[in-house]
Amino acid sequence: MPSPRWLARLAIPMLAGAALVNSAAIATANPQDDAYLAKLRAVGLTWPPNSEEALIGEAHLICYDLSWGWQPQTIADDIHDHLNKRGVTLLDVGTMVDAAHRIYCPGNVCDAPTLCT
Repeated sequence: MPSPRWLARLAIPMLAGAALVNSAAIATANPQDDAYLAKLRAVGLTWPPNSEEALIGEAHLICYDLSWGWQPQTIADDIHDHLNKRGVTLLDVGTMVDAAHRIYCPGNVCDAPTLCT
């Protein structure tokens, strides 16, 4: 089931990939954003300074895909296809998907009921 926002799906993972390579993040003003970044840090993920917005943007795209009925594994596989060459593991991406779901969209309702199970 291809996403209608294919260009964003290409751009955001590339930014997130660059973001997952080095350094620690700066806290943001949003408690959800802080919780998401803390979860990523807790499992050992790091990223360059000033890259938090790309990671947070990817989390919102994950919620969007979940609301359209994508399975978490499908989303993780899709993101991993773009980040694998940057050394980001499927387990790391799975953490991103899980954290995004739990923090940003825990009770998300499918926007396409005929596609969701």
